[in-house]
Amino acid sequence: MRLFLALDLPEPARDALEALQAEMPAGRPVDPETMHLTMVFLGDLDEETAEAAHTALEGLRHPPVEVTLRGLGTFGARRPQVLFAGVRDARPLAALRAKLLARLRAAGIAPERRRFRPHVTLARFPGRLPAFDLDRLRDFLEARADVAFAPFTAEEVLLFRSHLRPGGAEHEALAAYPLA
Repeated sequence: MRLFLALDLPEPARDALEALQAEMPAGRPVDPETMHLTMVFLGDLDEETAEAAHTALEGLRHPPVEVTLRGLGTFGARRPQVLFAGVRDARPLAALRAKLLARLRAAGIAPERRRFRPHVTLARFPGRLPAFDLDRLRDFLEARADVAFAPFTAEEVLLFRSHLRPGGAEHEALAAYPLA
């Protein structure tokens, strides 16, 4: 099972991001219903290891986290692959992530090592954008460099299973771990 831990977005945040997607000059928008903020990518786990991860996270103790999405960016330097909304202050999320990783490691689970750059994916781009679309994308990013969204409080971490499909990934929530 391809699993990850993430924060779900409340409807007002999804609505605001969807409105921004409508302005994008290029790219394939991500379905707003699948938008999330990945905390830890676990990768492909067998059922026994997935159950061990669930057990390790059941007793999670961490206060709710306030999240403010701010700014836009892309992954992929000269050839953008992903358009995303960034996070204003990643420190509270990094503290939560450290706690999640510690619990997983204590259970003998080693999640994939990835640099933590909290974001919400808004769109994906084809292999190579035409120069015209690339210029329009740069203008779009410059005009919205400091776009900010209303803060929200994340009150749970969700364990998701990702089903890869030709039209994009589908996410299935398997468990929720309250933050309190």
